[in-house]
Amino acid sequence: MVISRERYLDDSSRYHLTLSLATRTGELHSLVSALPQDALDRVNRALVLALDEIQAALAPALVPAQEKGTGHFGCGT
Repeated sequence: MVISRERYLDDSSRYHLTLSLATRTGELHSLVSALPQDALDRVNRALVLALDEIQAALAPALVPAQEKGTGHFGCGT
């Protein structure tokens, strides 16, 4: 089972981030699958809060789209 949340870090669609919680054993898959809705809501909220913190940590390094130019794909073209 995978529970993912994603977002764009700015308005340019250049910085897209996905954060996922993946179960890697049958036992954990069963545990997560059996969670009541309120517990699943708390897991989802934890992922969103983690994305908030990651976005805040990355924000100073984001280069606005207008400064990066257009037509470049990070490979020197």
